[in-house]
Amino acid sequence: MRRGLLGGAFFSFALLWQMQAQQVEVPRQAGDARVAFATEDEETIPAERHAAPRKESSARKITLDDMRKAGTLAREKIERETRLTTKYLMPPSTSIAKAPQPSVRPSIDRQLHASDSAWSQSVSLPMESAFTKLADGFDFPVGKPEARGYYKARGYRSNGHLGEDWDGVRGGDTDLGDPIYSIGDGVVVFARDCHMGWGNVVIIRHAFRENGVVKNIDSLYGHLQSILVRRGQAVSRGQKIATMGNAHGLYDAHLHLEIRKNLAIGMSRAKFARDSSNYYDPSQFILSRRHLQTAGGTYRIAMNTFTYDALIHWDRERNFTHARTGGGSSESATALKKTVASQH
Repeated sequence: MRRGLLGGAFFSFALLWQMQAQQVEVPRQAGDARVAFATEDEETIPAERHAAPRKESSARKITLDDMRKAGTLAREKIERETRLTTKYLMPPSTSIAKAPQPSVRPSIDRQLHASDSAWSQSVSLPMESAFTKLADGFDFPVGKPEARGYYKARGYRSNGHLGEDWDGVRGGDTDLGDPIYSIGDGVVVFARDCHMGWGNVVIIRHAFRENGVVKNIDSLYGHLQSILVRRGQAVSRGQKIATMGNAHGLYDAHLHLEIRKNLAIGMSRAKFARDSSNYYDPSQFILSRRHLQTAGGTYRIAMNTFTYDALIHWDRERNFTHARTGGGSSESATALKKTVASQH
C-alpha cells in the first residue's frame, strides 16, 4: 500500500513539472498586434528546446503538501483550458437569441371598453385622436327626442338583426329625406358611401360616465340619403347629421341604427361576434340613459380603431344605385300595422 502511495505522489509531481515546463513566454515582435491561440492540433515548442539541458537536482522525498499543490494546479489547468475553448473555439453559428421586442402601437386612451382586445390587432394604424364633451344623455335619432311619428319596424336580435330599423308611420317612402339626429354629444369617426347594402353611413363615437367610469360607444346610422357631417367633426345631442334614405333604392326608406360596445368593428361586422358582447339593444340603451351626470370639460377619444376597414376598397364595391327592389319586409309591415292600430 505504501508503494502505491509513493507511485501516485511521483505521478502528481511529474504532472506539476510538465505544467510548469509548458508555461513559455513568446517575445512579441514590434508592430505585431495579433495574438495566436494554439489548438489541440498545433504543437507547442518550448523556448528552451535548443538550450543546454539543465542539471536536475537530486530527487527529494515527495510530501503530502506537494501532492495537494499538484492536484490544485492540475484542476486549475483544466478549468483554464475549458474557458479558452469556450471563448475562442465556439462555432460561428452559435449565438444568443435576443428576446423579441414588443411592437410599437399608438398610445391611445385606455377607455376603449370592449374593443381593447380587437385594438391590439390594429398596430399598423397611425394614431389619431379627438376631443368630445361627455354625453349628458341620449335621445332617439328620429322624431327627436322621443321618436314621435316613427315606429320601430325591426328590433335588435343577438346573432340576427344587430340594430333597429326606424320607419315613418305613414309607410312607404313617405319618410324619405326626413332628418336624422345624433343620439348624443360625440365626434364623427366615419362618414361616406359604403355601397354594398349599406348606402351612405355615419358613425359617431360617444363618451359618457357611468358608475364612475368613462365608457365609449359607437352609434351607426345607415341607408342615408345624404350626409351632412364630416369625419372628425364634433356634434351635439339632437344635431341634424343626415337625412333618411333607402340605400340608393335597395329598400323602402328607413333608418338602420346600431349602438356598439366594440369600437373596432367599423364596417367589418363579419369579423366580430354578432351578440351582446359587442352590441347594445339600441332602445334599451337610450331609454336607460336619457339623463347622465357629467363634470363638464372634454374627453379624448381614439379615432381610427376600425381594425379591418383598411382592407376594404370602398369604391370597388357594388353600387346599388337605382336598384329598386320594393324593399321592406313582412316583419316591417306587421310592425307598421301594430303601430298604427295602437295609435287609434
